[in-house]
Amino acid sequence: MSRNKISREVCTFFSASNQFVYGWQTGHRVKELRERLDGIVSESEKFHFEVLYEEKASLPMIREATTSSEPEIIIGREDEKKKVMSFLLNSNYEIESVSVISVIGMGGLGKTTFSQSIFNDEQVNLHFALKLWVSVSGGFVVENILKDVSDQLESLKSKHKEKIENRKYLLVLDDVWDSEDGQDGEKWDNLKQSLPREERGSKIIITTRSYAIATLTSRVPLELKGLTDEDSWSLFSRKAFGPGQESNNIDKNIKKEIVERCCGAPLVIKTIARLMSSKDRAQWPSFIKQQLPYRVKDDNIMHTLKLSYDPLPSYMKHCFAYCSLLPKGDEIDVKSLFQLWIAQGFISSSSLGECLETVALRCFESLLWRSFFHQVTKDAFGDIRSCKMHDFMHDLATKVAGSQSIKVERGGNRIREWTRHVSFDKELDLSLPCAKRLRTLVILQAGGKWDGGAWESICRDFRRLRVLVLSDWGIKEVSPLIEKLKHLKYFDLSNNEMEALPNSVTNLVNLQVLKLNGCRYLKELPRDINKLINLRHLDNDSCGRLEYMPRGIGKLTSLQTLSCFVVAKNRSPMVGGLDELSRLNDLRGSLEIIMKGYERDSCISEFEGAKLEDKQYLQSLTIDWEIDMDPDIDFYDKMLQSLHPNSSLQELKVKRYRGMRFPSWLSDLSFLVRISLDGCKRLEHIPPLDGIPYLEELCFDEMDNLEYIDSEGGGGKEVSRFFYSLKTLWIRKCYRLKGWWKKSRGEMKDDSDESTVEEELIMLSFPRLSSLTIIDCPNLSSMPLFPTLDEGLELIDTSSMPLQQTMTMKPPIYSSSSSFIRPLSNLKRLSISSIDDMESFPEAWLQNLSSLQKLSIDDCPRLESLPLHGQGMPSLQQLWIHGCRELKSLYESKSQGMIPYLPSLQKLFVKGCSEELSRGWGKESEEVWPNIKHIPNIIINVHYIQYEGRNVEDERLSDTSGCCIM
Repeated sequence: MSRNKISREVCTFFSASNQFVYGWQTGHRVKELRERLDGIVSESEKFHFEVLYEEKASLPMIREATTSSEPEIIIGREDEKKKVMSFLLNSNYEIESVSVISVIGMGGLGKTTFSQSIFNDEQVNLHFALKLWVSVSGGFVVENILKDVSDQLESLKSKHKEKIENRKYLLVLDDVWDSEDGQDGEKWDNLKQSLPREERGSKIIITTRSYAIATLTSRVPLELKGLTDEDSWSLFSRKAFGPGQESNNIDKNIKKEIVERCCGAPLVIKTIARLMSSKDRAQWPSFIKQQLPYRVKDDNIMHTLKLSYDPLPSYMKHCFAYCSLLPKGDEIDVKSLFQLWIAQGFISSSSLGECLETVALRCFESLLWRSFFHQVTKDAFGDIRSCKMHDFMHDLATKVAGSQSIKVERGGNRIREWTRHVSFDKELDLSLPCAKRLRTLVILQAGGKWDGGAWESICRDFRRLRVLVLSDWGIKEVSPLIEKLKHLKYFDLSNNEMEALPNSVTNLVNLQVLKLNGCRYLKELPRDINKLINLRHLDNDSCGRLEYMPRGIGKLTSLQTLSCFVVAKNRSPMVGGLDELSRLNDLRGSLEIIMKGYERDSCISEFEGAKLEDKQYLQSLTIDWEIDMDPDIDFYDKMLQSLHPNSSLQELKVKRYRGMRFPSWLSDLSFLVRISLDGCKRLEHIPPLDGIPYLEELCFDEMDNLEYIDSEGGGGKEVSRFFYSLKTLWIRKCYRLKGWWKKSRGEMKDDSDESTVEEELIMLSFPRLSSLTIIDCPNLSSMPLFPTLDEGLELIDTSSMPLQQTMTMKPPIYSSSSSFIRPLSNLKRLSISSIDDMESFPEAWLQNLSSLQKLSIDDCPRLESLPLHGQGMPSLQQLWIHGCRELKSLYESKSQGMIPYLPSLQKLFVKGCSEELSRGWGKESEEVWPNIKHIPNIIINVHYIQYEGRNVEDERLSDTSGCCIM
């Protein structure tokens, strides 16, 4: 018998297919495990360890389920805020082009939360043209800080589509540390020199725990100390006691003990309050004496925070510890975090049969309630979108994770044989001989270049990976070797540059999450994608070159996320039609359908086959026609009619639709919160929308043929239901739009009773509208009134009639004059531009605007009168008048002077107006100067009169700088 044959027979004998040998081997393994368990039990009895039993997926009860949406609470700090606000807004501090204030204090005192309250203050918003926030969480790494600033500036450019150079800015550098190399001074000088310095008045706020950093960077350091005893107890009470629960019956000695031991640190107060709220009051005294350190300082704060960690169930401890891999100080995408927890097996199904993502959400809310996370943001549908971890909580996660989870940074490698989760933060180094059992490999892009040879190392050495994150590396090709990672459940390739994925990816049958968002060169998905039977999330958002969806994708019935479905131009056996969506009834979140083509003969049946009406969990649906105009308009109507969504839909966006009518099913979507119709150039008829009870945002953009939004007329509307929830209305480039409905004031019958007509128009007003924008709608002369606006009103190249009708509206007959709110009395911002039919702005209107903070009037050639009144406009902070050549005065009459005294005005800009309005603004004018000398910034026809409170008459500035002062 040959040696090879003997070897094969021996291998066969000891393989799992030989049940006798397999059973014998398994028995020995079980025996060894039992002996080990017996040893553990013996040891536990010797040391009197207590065995704790818990159900893995059970969640502790949360007293206040709503606290996850609770805003950050700031108690005290009024005096400190006044000092920082004075520094930011007062020109006396402007010794340099860019002035700096540092906020110093030990960890947990709320430096970041305090700075955010200032960053978001309305006065700060008005004072600075640009605001930038950089979470440093380290030393002065100039390149990283400047990159973050640059990214934010690019985002602002694309968002506002305007010049942002030479603007006065506020920059917050949050959580700056001492550098290990001791070169903070040099690095700080380099950073200052690299920041824009052209516009005097820019400010920087630095938060730090280091006195060295505070004194190095700022001549005006502000030390943030602990809260007072009274403020400490107030914060503790808010967190520890639910609504309606009394805190007065707490013994005063207990109160004193708690307050003293928390040492005024808000993070500790909130953490301890949540922990003690879950204990019986009788246990409080012993808990305080035995568990809480007498004085909380940096060296023992970790022990105090760990008191909230210790009672957590084990799976929740795993979830928290896993967060140590996340970059410190960064915003956390909560949905991705849930997916990572699930991929690692930390989350399992509950006895209630809930999906894993729901169980993960409840786990997160429980951790959030205990202050392990904070700074939660929500999306438009009220779902949690992102959060952050306090630095100390991140440090705690790192501590409890130990060597199980490691962040590898330059110069350090603490990976052990038992390490399971690794994140590379600074450099790519895959020579990890001790890490063969890794379950997580996160390689964060840090300015390096992807080495194609890394694929072989990853696929050869890390066969047990569950999570692989390779986003933002500019990867052009994914190796077919990827199929060797049989256990992979989470694969993040977002923001890379490959055009396709190897079909071997479909052999990853355990894959649950595939992230491809931002892969702008991606043209196709793997043809055998139907083999990924466990796939739950396929994120292909912003893959603009994707040409089609592979046939068989409809077999992935576990899919909850499918960001985009492309209906292809050309059909072949490998191309899937829209009816692939038929069985994907678990889809959630947002779905975008992009029409790049269609089969005319089978199109309608294919679209109906998608069964969108069965997608009850879908929140947002976008339908976009990326195809040329088809002369058959009726066919478009049939296509859209066949795409009837589920009635639970919350957001609907329709782009470039070529039909003339919108389906009647739009009125049936009673849970809609947002509607956007964009580029529907042929659309002439829209079903009534006023009865949709939850509609908050409505947008009409580039609707060339639309004459009336509601073609059924204004009569017979039910006042109590008329756009009951609408807060934001945007109408742009609807050139033929005449009115909201056909029945307008001008079309009433001659014999109509005037009071009846007036009453009907008044009653049909938006009851809760907060923001209104109308741009390039020159023929729009009537619409529902908008007296409740409080955020902003922008009218550009449209008629002034809707504004006039709103400002002159009278209280309804059934309403008492005392309960009637004056129209626009709560409005903060008013911008009027290119309004040809506006000749005057009556004094009575302006006196209504008692809350107005910003007023901008641009290019109104017929405007002759703008009688401002100081007492009627006490809140006005910015006034911009440009291109109003007939305007001669900003007062009731020229004899009273040029402009009244406006007590809150900070910025005044007048350019391109009449000759009378262009002269006599200087100190020599006895009538004008007393009314304007308090205004820090005054520019008249590109000449400064005052700049940041200093008189600089005749100092000329560029047009760009002049515009930027507003």
